[in-house]
Amino acid sequence: MRVSQFKDRVDDLLARGIADLSMTLAVLARIEANNYEIVAVQSNSGAYVPGEKYELGNSYSREVFENQKIVAETNIEDATQTLRHPLYRSLPLESYLGAPVTIDGQPWGCLDFSSMAQRDEGFSEQDLKLIDELASEISQLLSQVG
Repeated sequence: MRVSQFKDRVDDLLARGIADLSMTLAVLARIEANNYEIVAVQSNSGAYVPGEKYELGNSYSREVFENQKIVAETNIEDATQTLRHPLYRSLPLESYLGAPVTIDGQPWGCLDFSSMAQRDEGFSEQDLKLIDELASEISQLLSQVG
């Protein structure tokens, strides 16, 4: 698979997640040595671009990556300061759903969906299944690109 095909497919998956999850920001991030680097992004604000790097720190993405599990939060404003997404400083996110991305079973990064709007209800089992499927598909695409 060519890099341009990979990018197009990932962009489609991010856009699908935004629509199906009613979120406003989708990020595929490579995580390495405590650095969170945006690989692909879909946003209604255009605030972030691929290649931007952030310290992973004490964030939901860190929790996703280190524990290799889905994290879902709907009231980030009420969360402790130590568990905010790295992008929260410049864009106050209130809802977050993240899943680990792997290559051949090894941790690679995170797929994150977020929104500045609080959700009235938590994420459903269907939402969790969707992000797991999207992360799995991205993992497969990554293994094809090498």
